[in-house]
Amino acid sequence: MNCIWDIVLRAAEDNIESGKLFFKPAETFCPYCEQSFKTINQRHVEDMEVEINPLARFSAIFEYMLHPDCLNLIFANQQQFTSYFFDLITHILADVDLTHGMTRREFYVRQIRREMLSGVFGDIAKDGMNQLKRDKQLAVADELLRVMEVGSSVRSFCHIMKQIFVDCIIYQGRLHPQRIYVYIGQKQNEQRQKQWQMICETFLSFDAQVRIFWDKHFGIIDVNETMRIDNIAIF
Repeated sequence: MNCIWDIVLRAAEDNIESGKLFFKPAETFCPYCEQSFKTINQRHVEDMEVEINPLARFSAIFEYMLHPDCLNLIFANQQQFTSYFFDLITHILADVDLTHGMTRREFYVRQIRREMLSGVFGDIAKDGMNQLKRDKQLAVADELLRVMEVGSSVRSFCHIMKQIFVDCIIYQGRLHPQRIYVYIGQKQNEQRQKQWQMICETFLSFDAQVRIFWDKHFGIIDVNETMRIDNIAIF
């Protein structure tokens, strides 16, 4: 990673919010790179204090502020303010980089993600989203935006289930379409339970009747894979 926006994105992949990063000018740096890590091929943010080369792209903004003659005029009680001011400007520049070329839909998706994480859609949605990585959170927000556009649908439910629980199998009743049977294919735990509840509350209509099977599939006649002794859920 080289640019400040790349640093922010790599940190997000490790579930580190950009607000936790503190940018400061590096004492020594390569003139051709913005990042100033110990190794040029570093792929993860290992320290919340991130040293960068502010003159690589933004010399017009920082060259006066960081000039030695200017720094020598700053009183000791102002140095802390200067460091925080530098961090604030760098975060603004990173946000500008990240939103450059963003479509309206991408903006809406990110806003929905923020609202879900802050509890606007309820505590169940908030708890479930907090169990997911950022890319999965954006996938949920994108699918929820689609539901807002076209209305609630089983298709949206199935689509997001396949992204969160890759091995799941979903059945829909032929005579009663509101009846849905879901085989997760994984053992139940607290994290997966919260994810499942979030998906149900967010994407299924009120009249949906759902029955879930975690790591044991219900038996289907003439399907040998589902008719194994001690591995059949009672249905």
